[in-house]
Amino acid sequence: MTIRLPFFLAIALALSGCGLWPFSHRNTVAQAPQQQRLVRVDWYGYQCFRIKSALGISILTNPFAPNSTDFTPPKNLTPELILSTTESADANYVDLVDNTPHILRSSVGVGTNTSSGIRILGVPIFKNPATQDIAGMNVIYRWTMDNLKFCFLGELQTVPSPQDLDRLGNVDVLFIPVSETDLSATQRQQIIQALRPQVIVPMGRLSDMNRFAAGYSAVYRLNGTAALLSREALPAVQTVLLFRAP
Repeated sequence: MTIRLPFFLAIALALSGCGLWPFSHRNTVAQAPQQQRLVRVDWYGYQCFRIKSALGISILTNPFAPNSTDFTPPKNLTPELILSTTESADANYVDLVDNTPHILRSSVGVGTNTSSGIRILGVPIFKNPATQDIAGMNVIYRWTMDNLKFCFLGELQTVPSPQDLDRLGNVDVLFIPVSETDLSATQRQQIIQALRPQVIVPMGRLSDMNRFAAGYSAVYRLNGTAALLSREALPAVQTVLLFRAP
């Protein structure tokens, strides 16, 4: 079941050709309180998102190469930072952008890094923990932007250890893969219960995202490919946020 949540009136807006529109009422523009710092999230398909701070600093996640996904690669992007979780064509196409941003990928992304004033924690998760082969490594990224705690799981295929989940801690916004080739439903729930996000953003094919959302009572379906979020108006109940196809 999809429900309409009034708290999003203050914090999250779908973008359309005619401007900014609140989720709940298409004919009324919601005005966020001036003290709120709004983070804009744009979805470009698959696991490629741009997360942009109130000051205009933007992070691009898992840029994908042409023909590597069901989506068309975006154009005219100039992020300050690229986060690539794994070395595959659907997650590491750094030539997608039109500038030369700071890039965190593979072992370079592991540990704590600071870029444009944003501190990013990279936690490596190995498909085979016994061998810790770089080819089977996926780096989970966690950062704080405008008082919102973000966690991007990328192409995670196994549940992190209790120690790694403790390192990540509780988050506000969780980007989680929902393709059948990634985590199982049980594994996803283990991670969600450990990280306790208030907003869950499923990633992958549209059919997989809709199937995942069907398991939740609090779902918000955007009318566009972008949303604005703020710390002050996070939902009171755990909510799945679905973007419209780009």
